Amino acid sequence: MCLTIPAKVISVEDSGDNLPLKRITIRDSRGERSITALFEDIRAGDWVLYASDMAVEKISEDDAREILELLEPRSHIDISRLDSVFLEILKACHTRELRREEIIRLLHASEGVEMEALLSEANTIRQARLRDFFCIHGIIEFSSHCVRNCLYCGLRRDSNDIQRYRMRPDEIVNSVYDAVNRRGYKLIVLQSGDDFYYTDDMLCDIIRKIKEKCRVFIFMSVGERSRTSYEKMKDAGANGVLFRFETSNKAIYNSIHPGQSYDERIALLLEMKKLGYFIATGFLIGLPGQTVEDIADDIITIKSLGANMVTVGPFIPSDVTPLALHPAGSAAMTLKVTAISRLLTPKAKIPVTTALETIENEAGRKLGLSSGANALMFNLTPEKYRGDYMIYPNKYHGKEEFWEKYGLYKEELSYKMLEKKMSEAFEE
Repeated sequence: MCLTIPAKVISVEDSGDNLPLKRITIRDSRGERSITALFEDIRAGDWVLYASDMAVEKISEDDAREILELLEPRSHIDISRLDSVFLEILKACHTRELRREEIIRLLHASEGVEMEALLSEANTIRQARLRDFFCIHGIIEFSSHCVRNCLYCGLRRDSNDIQRYRMRPDEIVNSVYDAVNRRGYKLIVLQSGDDFYYTDDMLCDIIRKIKEKCRVFIFMSVGERSRTSYEKMKDAGANGVLFRFETSNKAIYNSIHPGQSYDERIALLLEMKKLGYFIATGFLIGLPGQTVEDIADDIITIKSLGANMVTVGPFIPSDVTPLALHPAGSAAMTLKVTAISRLLTPKAKIPVTTALETIENEAGRKLGLSSGANALMFNLTPEKYRGDYMIYPNKYHGKEEFWEKYGLYKEELSYKMLEKKMSEAFEE
């Protein structure tokens, strides 16, 4: 469920009592410590992944160094080169809430030492509050139909040049079963357009059947439905919702969401919170008319909503929408927002979004993880449907097998690790 920073084994000793467990001393970026190995075949010089003071898997040195290259913290920043006001803001985030004007100043961080310092500070806070756990979750996009007509989305109702599909309920259940019981996933997002072909009863039946077959956290991302609908899904076993507000600027929201209401969307998010859902929400960067001040307000809105997961990505234009010619959002601004979100919500899950990876490819994944993000969301939609979920074109997919190999465990420990992290997010 979670990929950790690799550690090198320094020494090994038997645990006694003829048990297969061994005590080992390891060394990683935080120094040396003694932990328990859950397997016998271990010796000095080996590399391991460990969690909760237990070595859970032995890995090759080459793979260990590749993980370190992807996940290790940034190098030391020479703070003497920082503007004094900028430095004081970074210090202040440890003792109080940042003010709006301070967030705006961080969003204006210049390329070079200021941006490096901001991203490094966020990564340091992630390490201190969440340690070196990088969680891996899955998403299944089960329907590309949508009744909405949002200007930025390739699935919008008036997009006629795309292939629409709906997965059968048994296909959805079986896809989750495969992801959990064969591959080791412990959190799955079920996502669709706003498609009311799937009634409340259908969705609840899908959730119950999954819960009967799998020990898994289920997040629903099915758009604007009634509070009653979400209450029924919660009672059926859903754990969380993925529901972005997209922008906190009402004028921009109204211009890109014809027939929808910003106030109603926020009210629904608050109702979801009252129902006890784990809330994943966020916004798009680079929408028409959006300013840095708007982005600061978006970040403040995430904080005010008490979001447990922050999901922020750059806008990517789709040829089948009215915004086809609008430029894509900035990867640099996305990294700044990721970092500031970490400063304001130290224990929240912050995934690297597919949109950032699409703009930056594999480098986007590394940049996001070293800027305060601590989760990845891999697409588990069956291959025959995957290419038809066209919110935007050319979605990035890459190296999932490597991450799955070392970040997913089928054992009970994996579920408990995620359960603990989700509980900590609620405490925040």
